[in-house]
Amino acid sequence: MDELQHDPHEGQLRRFSLELRQQVVGQPGAIDKLTDSLSRLMAGIQDPDRPLLAMLFMGPTGVGKTETVRALARILFGHQRAFTRVNCQEYAAHFNLSKLMGSPPGYVGGEIKPLVCQENLDRHCLKAQKDGVGLVAQEDSLLCNLLGGTGNNPLSLVLFDEIEKAHPKMWDLLLGILEEGQLTLANNEESNFRNSIIILTTNVGSEAMSARLGHEGIGFSSSERVTAADMDMAAWRAARKTFPIEFLNRFDQIITFAPLQDEDLLRILDLLVSRFHRRTLAANNPFLIHLTPAAKIRIIEHKADPSLGARPLARALDQLVVTPLSHFVVQGKVQGGDLIFIDADESGFRFHRQKAGADLQRGLEDPVLPVVKWVSAMISSGDDGGAKEEITEEIKEIAAEAGGGENT
Repeated sequence: MDELQHDPHEGQLRRFSLELRQQVVGQPGAIDKLTDSLSRLMAGIQDPDRPLLAMLFMGPTGVGKTETVRALARILFGHQRAFTRVNCQEYAAHFNLSKLMGSPPGYVGGEIKPLVCQENLDRHCLKAQKDGVGLVAQEDSLLCNLLGGTGNNPLSLVLFDEIEKAHPKMWDLLLGILEEGQLTLANNEESNFRNSIIILTTNVGSEAMSARLGHEGIGFSSSERVTAADMDMAAWRAARKTFPIEFLNRFDQIITFAPLQDEDLLRILDLLVSRFHRRTLAANNPFLIHLTPAAKIRIIEHKADPSLGARPLARALDQLVVTPLSHFVVQGKVQGGDLIFIDADESGFRFHRQKAGADLQRGLEDPVLPVVKWVSAMISSGDDGGAKEEITEEIKEIAAEAGGGENT
């Protein structure tokens, strides 16, 4: 028997898993299951008469279900919005299904393209291949080979978000899509889902999960932790009470997303700060901020609710940091190239400014402004996709043009 040798294509799976872990925080179990599913897909041994993959993402709100779909779209097609999203809240009434499938010829709205028409399903893949971005555009990738090369059999990523809020008639439609890989629209045209990765998300079981989480606090004080097994059990029990068993049996993988822990929230906060940096760069007013550990903890604890996941973090960062900074920018107190060091104590947040053009090397030893050392040394500049490094280069250019400055 021949010994199995290392396949260079295995590196593609490792890169896929690594990119997902960088973009989706606190869900290693979910990412492992998603990687396993993709490996079966790349091997080309899936049923040709069904969608490439059909998965149900379960878990409490704000833990990364939709963010995982965005990350998957970014990897496959080069952009986080490159997927067809069906917001199931819009289909709570059965007559709204006409937006999904279209209206028959001669009826009002018959000229409007259905949301899941073939053209809409294929457009993201075709654009990615035209632009040469994403896995689908890499001619040496297993995924591209599976699809027959660029321009053939376009891959589509379809999200049915919060499926429990849709009318049960949509569940019936999905039974056919998940089983046969196709859907007949109101104009008698067929949409082919056999080259689709179909993901459904649901918050079913959130009440039970919230009750389990309710005794916990956020802020590095709770000793007992809810395990992934606890969440799996609560989610599965709730799913069986809500969805027909034949519906649940149509999925290749049912993945439960775990509750976020304190260390996960710290990493997510770093990602939010990175996105803020990119916004300042896009606004042609690049400046850097650095949060001390005390400031980070204060943001995480601000109106924290374990049942809401990471969503309160963005609101807290906006309220406690971004809003004061916006006032400083409008007043001219913060300008492009500045370095803002943010600390917190019982009296509130403190903002320290290092002006653009100041002597960075001279400031390295200043204990009051450790952000200078952080920027100058470019520590962890690669953790956020290069945002800090890119802005740091802009700051260096501004400092060089200014030719000196002062600390305030």
